[in-house]
Amino acid sequence: MPEKPTFVSRVNRAVRALFAVGALLHLLLVGAQPFLAGWSLDGDGDALELHGVNGSVILTVSMVLIPLSLLRWRPGRGTAWAPVLTVLLFAAETFQLGMGYADIHIVHVPLGVGVVIGSFALVGLAFARRPEPAGATP
Repeated sequence: MPEKPTFVSRVNRAVRALFAVGALLHLLLVGAQPFLAGWSLDGDGDALELHGVNGSVILTVSMVLIPLSLLRWRPGRGTAWAPVLTVLLFAAETFQLGMGYADIHIVHVPLGVGVVIGSFALVGLAFARRPEPAGATP
């Protein structure tokens, strides 16, 4: 007869799921940014405003992902790369937001490409499965 999952294993599963959903939401928001920027090139001021608001939402989601990535790593037995990448993305996005509002596009655009690539990597880490140690309850 299979053992009942412990409280800790249920919490670890919940943290893993929340981190994965948060990373996916982050990727979707980041993926919308180039389209909003391109739409604003048509002269639509609302699109540029949406681009800025979406950037602020992305930063907020990144802030929420930092403690989730830490919980996913230590108690959740996840990879240490998740919190490292999450903090790096948060720092890059903070700088990105400043460069965007300062209209310094020579930095804003390439940094945005890096943020998109980093966001894909974060989703990969969030959904990666690590083998359970011998004798661990799932």
